Formats: sequence, structure tokens, C-alpha cells
Amino acid sequence: WTPDSRYICFLVPEHGRVDLRRVSIDGGPVETIFSADREILGYDLAPDAGKIAFVASTDRAPWDLYIAHVDVVAEEPGHSLEQRLTEVNGEWLAAKTLGAVEDLWFESTDGTPIQGWIVQPPDLNPEKKYPLVLSIHGGPHAMWSRHESTMWHEWQMLAARGYVVLACNPRGSDGYGRDFRAALHKRWGEVDLPDLMAGVEAVLARGYVDSERLVITGGSYGGFMTAWVIGHEDRFKAAVAQRGVYDLISFYSTSDVPRLTEWEFDAAPWQDPELLWKYSPLSHVEDIHTPLLLIHSENDFRAPIPSAEGLFVALRRLKRPVQLVRYPRDGHELSRSGEPKHRVDRLERIADWFDKYTK
Repeated sequence: WTPDSRYICFLVPEHGRVDLRRVSIDGGPVETIFSADREILGYDLAPDAGKIAFVASTDRAPWDLYIAHVDVVAEEPGHSLEQRLTEVNGEWLAAKTLGAVEDLWFESTDGTPIQGWIVQPPDLNPEKKYPLVLSIHGGPHAMWSRHESTMWHEWQMLAARGYVVLACNPRGSDGYGRDFRAALHKRWGEVDLPDLMAGVEAVLARGYVDSERLVITGGSYGGFMTAWVIGHEDRFKAAVAQRGVYDLISFYSTSDVPRLTEWEFDAAPWQDPELLWKYSPLSHVEDIHTPLLLIHSENDFRAPIPSAEGLFVALRRLKRPVQLVRYPRDGHELSRSGEPKHRVDRLERIADWFDKYTK
């Protein structure tokens, strides 16, 4: 609520950014308070309604505190008279060389426009050929942005290791309307796979990516999709699937969100086991030949570790190249809030696994 009780304010993910908007309690149009090329995490209104304090991130400066004058913003939507109050990472970043982040719009195989971003190695030489990392978000109804708070350092770390990184928002993602989001319903993997591969083709068309050195990774639903992709495509030289769901039938009885399968597939396991098995990466394990590193935490209650163990055992039984790294004590948020030594170890293992198969 605004202090005068005339409006309700809220954050809106749209097209890879997070805006602050408001609507009158009397109805009417939704008005934009902030619309900028950044991601807003949280905000608060001053009691006199004259100012808003907010925390925002950009691809050059993750998470700082700002303050802005509401009246100015309201009169000129999308523009604000604001002041940055902190530079939390300023000194540390001053000693680092960051890769440029480039916006990318491309068409999927059926003409659907898809938004993505390319993170370039520092001092990119367009005459050279670089390996490419395809990074897939979780959710499934989440949204990458060029300022992605939880993965920004991971993309920059891989770019510093000499990789071009592609992140995009295939169908099913938030931020592009209800129909775009709902396209994934009862079609996990089917509808977003063409979008992801079209993004790879769009980056290959730039000329500086080596088509023989493509690798793939993702976490949570991104882990699901990593396993799904390599069960349907043989183009990737290596894959890292993190905290993923690989068996939708067992997921129902082990996860802390069991009804996710009912929301996404309109079925519990006993109602339509064939459907849930069809969309489980484990059911396509015989088609997986890509070297796969599975990363999972032992205290992951969202996507419990037995699913990763099942995929690992199946690939071992088939004598396919696979490793399973399990982290004690940590949970589903390993990459964001895990023990520091585990977070560093995870990043090093991902980069080393890719290096092994691309260099």
C-alpha cells in the first residue's frame, strides 16, 4: 500500500527485468513507477510517500541500495530522480575484468520470438572460435535476466575461463504473458527444447562459437532440461545437471512440493503414470551418450537426491560417462546459500568438467 492508501504497489517480471508498478484501489490502468534495465529485488515506501528505497542489480553492479523520489517517477514513468547509496562490491569489482553482456532476440523454429543474453569472454576476439555454455533456468516458470542475481558470478566465471555463455527464456518462462508461460503445461521438454536449440543456432550465426565445443548446464528445472536435452540431442560435448528432477513419478512422493506434478500435468502418479514417465528424463536414459556430471545436495527437499541417484545408476549400468557429486548438509539452494567451500568446489567442478571435454 502507498501511505495515502490510494495505490497498491508490486513488482512485475517482464522481458528480463523486474519493474515496480502500481494500481489504484479504484481500478484503472496499471502504472509503471520504475522501468529500467535492471532487476529490483525489494523496496519500501517512506511514510510521507515522497521516496522509495529499493535494492537493485545490474550486470555491472550486483545488489546495491538506491533511493528515488516518487513524485518525479509518477510524472515521468520509466524515469526517476534517484540516488545510489551503496557500492557493496565496488572495490572488489574494480580489480576484475568483466565480460560484456549482449542482448539477443531470436525466433524459435515456429517463429515465436525468444529473448536471451550472451555473456562474452573478456576481450572477445571475433576472429577466434570459443566454446559455448548453454545455461538453463529453473522454475520451470522462472525468468533469466542479464542481471540475474543468483547466477551472475557463475556466468562471468565461465566467461573468464574462455566460454561464451548463452542464457535465454524459452516458452514456459515468466515475464512474457500468460500464454507464453502456460505453453509448457503437460509438455515439459517438448515445447522449450526447440527454443533453446534455436538460441544456440542464433549464437553460432555470430561466427565466434565453435559448433564442435557446445556444453550445457542448468539447475532444478534446468537440471531436468539438461538431462532431457542430452536425451534428445547429441550436439553437446559435456553436460552438468544440477539439483534436477529426473523421475516425475518418484518426485511426487519425495519432494516438498508434491503437487507440482498435479499443477503441471493435471495428474498424480496413480492417475496417469504413463504421462509422467514419458516426461521423465530417466525414461530416455538409453539415448544419453553425452558425458554427464550430476551435482546434488543430500538435504535437497525440493528435488530429493534419489532422483539423481537413479539417473546415475542407470547411466553406470549402461556404461556411459557419468559422475555424481553429492554435497553433505546443503539443500536445493546450494549455488546461492550453500557452505562457501561447497559453492567454490561446485563452480570449479563445473568448469573443470567442461574443460575436460572442450579443450
